[in-house]
Amino acid sequence: MWPKTELIDLLKITHPIIQAPMVGASTPELVAAVSNAGGLGSYGGAATAPAKLRSIIRQIRELTDKPFGVNLFAPAVEAYQLTPELLTKWHNELDAGPVPEPIPILGPFVDQFTVLLEEKVPVFSFHFGPAPIEAIREIHAIGSIVLATATTVGEANALIEAGVDVIIAQGFEAGGHRGTFAVPYEHGLIGTAALVPQIADAVSVPVIAAGGIMDARGIVAAFALGASGVQMGTAFLACPENNIPEVYRQAVLKCKDEDTVITEVFSGKPARAIRNRFIREMENNRDKVLPFSAQMSIGRVLYQTSAQQSNPDFVSMWAGQGAALAEALPAGELIEKMIQEFLAITASLQLK
Repeated sequence: MWPKTELIDLLKITHPIIQAPMVGASTPELVAAVSNAGGLGSYGGAATAPAKLRSIIRQIRELTDKPFGVNLFAPAVEAYQLTPELLTKWHNELDAGPVPEPIPILGPFVDQFTVLLEEKVPVFSFHFGPAPIEAIREIHAIGSIVLATATTVGEANALIEAGVDVIIAQGFEAGGHRGTFAVPYEHGLIGTAALVPQIADAVSVPVIAAGGIMDARGIVAAFALGASGVQMGTAFLACPENNIPEVYRQAVLKCKDEDTVITEVFSGKPARAIRNRFIREMENNRDKVLPFSAQMSIGRVLYQTSAQQSNPDFVSMWAGQGAALAEALPAGELIEKMIQEFLAITASLQLK
């Protein structure tokens, strides 16, 4: 039924639908539900301590015997700076206690990576550039497949040179962090419809379209653009299996096409999120934004307190431009619905 089978053959899946890793939102239940439905479930492990990551991988394996992926951020070191004064004001407003000091909340990559090797995770994906070439060699040595995100043709070529097996072409529309690593992020703001065919023409490996794809219409379009499959994150945010606060879920379900924005104020790196008070007020104080991931770390208590109070003002609600199309369905049902609609659309277009 699929126009191309190279990706599903490589990943040993039934349907070329990858659930985006989504740090903080993905759970063993979501990963397993997607994999059991024939797609590729993915866990965002960048902020998970190594011992916990091992436990989660084993939980996933208890829930599914199908392939799944784990995502890490490429290793990076950033310096910490001063505490933004605005955070103190907002902490007082929510009675959230003192502003915490920045602490490491990602990695350590080497220890996380060791867990993935020891647990023989079948699919690895990376964000913010390739993993070290030696790490990719080690992954290949245990028979696993490597995926990585590119936002330009140049980045895709760099990933191929590093040994990556599949390119995720992340368009401007995508929710969450931009995967740009080789150029200023403003240079990587290319729409999915423009980016995918250019990367597909430039590389010989399978290309996955990501960004703004919410239903079967987007999947059909992705194949027409030269992709071998799709990665969808925002589409799974309304599913009950994920780990987002209810206030976030409701914001996704109420989202309109113009409600998201790319901003650095939540984490220190550009990412697309639903616009709220934190974004509006911090954008006027961008000189006080800390580097990644110190900004995310220092804001962690504020984000959590706001969510616990069902207050969307200070919650980091990552979402793509297609959020208005989100449906509150279990992940397995959502994939089955997309497959049936894909068949109906291709039949109506007389595609085979």
